[in-house]
Amino acid sequence: MLSLDELKELYQNDLNANKMSLNEYKEAKRYYHGDQLREIDKQTILNRNQTPIIENIFKMIINKILGYKAQSISEIRVSGRQKEDKNLAYLLNDLLKVFSHSSFYNKEMSKKDYELIFGLAVCELWVKEDSEKNRFITLKTLNTKSFLIDAYSKDLNANDARRFHKRLDMDYYEARNLFKKELENNQNSVDKRTAIVESWIKENGVFNRYIWQDKGILAYEKSPFKNGMHPFCISKFQIDEDNKWYGLFRDIKPMQDYINFAENKMGNMLGSFKALFEADAVSGSASEFVEALSIDNAVVKVAPNSLRDNKIQFINQHNNINALSVKANEKRNLAKILSGLNDEFLGIANNRQSGDAIAQRKEAGLMGLQEFLNKSDDLDRLIFKKAMDLMQLYFTKKQVFKIVDKDRGERYFSINDNEQNAIKIGAFDLEYKSQVKTASNEERFVQWSEILKSLQQTQPELASELLPLILEDIDSPIVEKVKEVMAQVKEAQAQRQNDTLTQLRQQKMILELQKDEAEIREKRAKAGKYTAQGMLAHQISQDENKQSMQKGGQDLR
Repeated sequence: MLSLDELKELYQNDLNANKMSLNEYKEAKRYYHGDQLREIDKQTILNRNQTPIIENIFKMIINKILGYKAQSISEIRVSGRQKEDKNLAYLLNDLLKVFSHSSFYNKEMSKKDYELIFGLAVCELWVKEDSEKNRFITLKTLNTKSFLIDAYSKDLNANDARRFHKRLDMDYYEARNLFKKELENNQNSVDKRTAIVESWIKENGVFNRYIWQDKGILAYEKSPFKNGMHPFCISKFQIDEDNKWYGLFRDIKPMQDYINFAENKMGNMLGSFKALFEADAVSGSASEFVEALSIDNAVVKVAPNSLRDNKIQFINQHNNINALSVKANEKRNLAKILSGLNDEFLGIANNRQSGDAIAQRKEAGLMGLQEFLNKSDDLDRLIFKKAMDLMQLYFTKKQVFKIVDKDRGERYFSINDNEQNAIKIGAFDLEYKSQVKTASNEERFVQWSEILKSLQQTQPELASELLPLILEDIDSPIVEKVKEVMAQVKEAQAQRQNDTLTQLRQQKMILELQKDEAEIREKRAKAGKYTAQGMLAHQISQDENKQSMQKGGQDLR
């Protein structure tokens, strides 16, 4: 166990190592929110009675990248390395779907991408229990400004880090009740706050948890997780030659500064003028002449023959304005190139091109995003892998989960109530894929239309089945209505088929009854006929016997 002085020293070393990156991160956030001009530049512009101008191309690029990432389609699949792990892999797939369908998931993942593009994203996973002792996995994206990584970590995902520090700002009374100790506070009489540091230090192969502040160590936990891991998933956007992490801002900042300078300079030049005049060209004092000439719609008296003799000259600044405008446009285009985007991808292209050419330009623009998308996907994969590990370790009691599948609708499944669905430790491979939607709704609808045309010639019965998928892909708001109408039509068709089959069955039964009745009547008729024939034959036989015995009145015996 480390002492307080050792914790302070480690914290200070890591703070010094991360300070430059954190300062750049904070500056990037200020630029994103529109605070892009230095105070001295703002004051200079205001002294000229001019409104400060910024063109926040940095925010436009960030929002466009994050918007496309938010529309991506992800697919997660867990597969067991051993044959006997197949059932457990199915269970883990369902549990990860429950995790990804949680109310906090989309919000925290969007925040994760937002932090990553500024330089560093840190996600924390934890196991919590509800009032019924059911366990679930939570995900939280931490504020990058409050997190420090090991000064000697060089890996993009900090897999080689031996310590992490998380700074917490807590309510004083809540923290005092939690730790049962007197704490430092901000001396505010109304709303007291206290700053606490949570450090995860790797000792003897496992991560131990320290909670402390300058007054002392508040809590210590030896290996809080069963497998000795820490709860963080980390990704850095880029690392420079000095092992400092940074975001997209470093490449865009020089272009953004020049664009703002050019816009403010051109605004000043358009609203000002330069004039040269000889001392005897004005009738009054030079200061009065300059002040009067600077007023809009000014009428200024000058000395006789001053204009004729060219004693007053106005310098035209249009050439300088045009040159600045050209350079500003160059920096705008360079900023887009450095970010890996083009006008088609940003949605600001206004040149006339064919649909195929625009699609090719969009795909080319998407290639510039691949580096960010790969890092984001790698972090997503780490999050799901850690969530899967926590599930295997802590989901040990019987529990029921609800999940909503697109194919099977709402369903429930349970774990740990028999040998088949028991959660246990195993070796699994996790596959994570994401695909960014780049085509517009209209373009996707055109593609589907071509597919439907082909199907009408070959398999027309599939067209109606694909309709809900088409509407869902193009984000149509009437998807559910169409599904409902199609279900009603199918139900009506099924009912009609059932009615027809019922009628056929009834007719068949009637025919079979009639056939049976006819056969019975036929058999009865034949039986009566045979009976009559037998009786007739018997009577004839008796008559013949009598005649033979009493022939001619003589007894022939």
